[in-house]
Amino acid sequence: MTGIRGTDGTLRHIAVVGTSLAGVRSAEALRRLGFEDRLTLIGRDTDFPPYDRPPPSQSVLTGGDVDGYRLLVSPDLDAELMMNTTAEGLTLRSTSAVGSTSAGSVGTGGTLRLSAGRTLDFDGLVIATGAEARQPAPLRSGHPDVFVLRTFEDSLALRAALLAGPRVAVIGAGFVGCAVASHCRALGLDVTVVEEGPGPLGRVLGTAMGRELAGLHRDHGTVVKTGASVAGLHPDGVELADGTRVPADVVVVAVGRAPRTEWLRGSGLDVEDGVLLDATCAAAGASRVVAAGDVARWFNPLFGAVMRVGRRGDTVEQAAAAADTLLADGENAVPFESVPYFRSEQYGTTIQFVGRGNGVPHVVAGTLAERQFVAVYTDGQHITGALCVNRPSQLIRFRRMVAARAPADLVLTPEGGQVGTLAGNLTAYEAATAFPQTA
Repeated sequence: MTGIRGTDGTLRHIAVVGTSLAGVRSAEALRRLGFEDRLTLIGRDTDFPPYDRPPPSQSVLTGGDVDGYRLLVSPDLDAELMMNTTAEGLTLRSTSAVGSTSAGSVGTGGTLRLSAGRTLDFDGLVIATGAEARQPAPLRSGHPDVFVLRTFEDSLALRAALLAGPRVAVIGAGFVGCAVASHCRALGLDVTVVEEGPGPLGRVLGTAMGRELAGLHRDHGTVVKTGASVAGLHPDGVELADGTRVPADVVVVAVGRAPRTEWLRGSGLDVEDGVLLDATCAAAGASRVVAAGDVARWFNPLFGAVMRVGRRGDTVEQAAAAADTLLADGENAVPFESVPYFRSEQYGTTIQFVGRGNGVPHVVAGTLAERQFVAVYTDGQHITGALCVNRPSQLIRFRRMVAARAPADLVLTPEGGQVGTLAGNLTAYEAATAFPQTA
């Protein structure tokens, strides 16, 4: 149809590759925004709607019901489904094919190469193929029971293995690795966490707070080896680069995620570590190609950096933004700004983080010793992030501060120390900027 969000009548068929959270929500957003023509969803899953993941995969690990985690899908979706189908390649039409004389970009529309020798032409494309658990070659073999945690099947397999009461080695101390370690200790299992960095969650929270969280793990009986590189696996456990071995009956590899972009090689898109997007979620160098979710990395204007979405809610928001961009003329597309958010429950401790942890953290409420505190990150000029440990009521307040690029002197003295009247400063700032005040 014509007249929808600035389209010129050439956008008659949109293909969405990927039927997990980002793909389904972007398709729903397209319908909600008024797109009425042909819409096709292509997914590797056998059934539709598929399971929501990865957060439920961790819930299933702790005993959650698998069938309770299927995605809820709008009854107004009205899409053609191509399930049990894998995208194997992408050819984008050249600019000359659509009558354009401009150079340096790929034209509108193209063809998907699918499994079983099929093809599918489209006018607009949403890439939402997600990511898979990263598993470097040295961590794929050498031990009989190696697990990753990404899908429901992964979770069910690991849950079954833990019933035997094994010694567990967790490689990687990000959010997934830390959650697994906490769960294993709750089961009374011996657990060793091996982390190459200086502390758990160090890539998100920075060195200082990462070291604090290492203490949380150790206080609950988890052995934490930081600054430790893994050389490989052997039948009895994990071999470290310094020659020492960590005995383990079960090895969990939790070293991050790898975007599913292999099928896009040779398409002309920049897919190094994810599909590169501009601030509006449009694929760099292409027309009417957008992406959302774990497969994407976009320029976040709020931080002036290329980054990934964090939580489930961020993915939903980015999917909607990508759909809006796809239906808009290029000059009318709206930049997508997002404040990353992460949440984890470890040993009964609630850990929440907003923003970016590449600034200097300052404890502005509570104490580290009590493990009930708020640490605010600044770059010297603005508040860039906040870590709330067992302080959930403070999260919304500081997320607003990060989103507004609130000045760092709200929490710092001119000399760089902590302001004694923090609550008063924040309340005054909220009033002056029309923020809802937080008790």
